[in-house]
Amino acid sequence: MFEKKTILFGFIISIFITSHLYANCGKCGADISPDPKKSSSLVIEVPEDGMVEGLVIASCGMCNFGTDSRGCNLNIKIGDLIYSVERSSIHDHGDAHSKEGMCNVLRIAYTRGKIKKDKFYPREFVLLESPE
Repeated sequence: MFEKKTILFGFIISIFITSHLYANCGKCGADISPDPKKSSSLVIEVPEDGMVEGLVIASCGMCNFGTDSRGCNLNIKIGDLIYSVERSSIHDHGDAHSKEGMCNVLRIAYTRGKIKKDKFYPREFVLLESPE
């Protein structure tokens, strides 16, 4: 009888210690694994490695950002800096001169890619739709 209580007590203590070793509250940022899904944060600065993922302001560089480009072209704004978007035309994203086109309004886009030599090379570039 005494031996069963000792074994049961040892078992309960070992479960208690093990659960404390592997448990966490789930609210600390360091304890939460990053979600592999898309980032929903606004990008406000370019990291040292140049990799960008998140929401950016997108529009026509000449019409809305005041760049010295020849003609309308797609640009993004991160912080106070403007980057031309390579491999994607302003016309790939609808009529640039329509009411909600890039030459008339600033748009928000989810993007993932890399900044190299003051140009942005997107792997993904999707404009957010305006709510109806």
